[in-house]
Amino acid sequence: MIDYHVHSNFSADSQSKIDEILFFAKNLNIIITDHYEVVAEDEKFKFNVDVYIEEMKKRELPVGVEFGWDGKSKIDIELKKFDFVILSNHLVYKEESTQKAYEKYLIDLYDFVDKIDDFHVLGHLDFPRRFSKNNEPFSKELYLIIEDIFKLILEKGKTIEVNAAGIFRYGEPNPSIDILKIFKRIGGKYVTIGSDAHKIEDIGRGIGKVIDILKEVGIHYLMVYNEGKYLLKNIKEEIV
Repeated sequence: MIDYHVHSNFSADSQSKIDEILFFAKNLNIIITDHYEVVAEDEKFKFNVDVYIEEMKKRELPVGVEFGWDGKSKIDIELKKFDFVILSNHLVYKEESTQKAYEKYLIDLYDFVDKIDDFHVLGHLDFPRRFSKNNEPFSKELYLIIEDIFKLILEKGKTIEVNAAGIFRYGEPNPSIDILKIFKRIGGKYVTIGSDAHKIEDIGRGIGKVIDILKEVGIHYLMVYNEGKYLLKNIKEEIV
């Protein structure tokens, strides 16, 4: 079982120590992916990259990061240094309606994917739904933009993350089941999965449910990191 979205106390919003994570997750294949955000006037979500890499390597862990950007600020991190990069948009959009805010989020997300090549997966695509009133889903009117994002991701040889955290807020992962069906229809064949754990006890939470959803949608392969290489693993555990 894999969990490729876990936060340690290198992230400003987590208190989990690396060794505690490893003890709790001893039966899981994990990658720690701490927040590094390049956002104007906000230095909170950054860490010392050299120290971080050293801590991961001395424990023989892949070096992961969740990278966020505002689309304007100068990127001050060399993403090539990392074995696994989640590209995420955590910006907050204040618009006249929830769907307008979602639209702005997606337009920016397309721009970020277009401008950045050094990432492996796009994180939690419908992320703003977690924090909207009544967890309003993305409307079908936005699906064309989502399709364009998926097409661009696939053209770049990248894929998406299916993030379990939404399940415990409103019963669906990020992205939602309907959006995962779009990804499958556009040609997406494999994904990564993550709990988005910021607390020790949340590591691995919801991963089994995500696998059930992927089977339902018809996505049968996970991208896994193994000894410096990426492989595809059948959800039934068959390496191809």
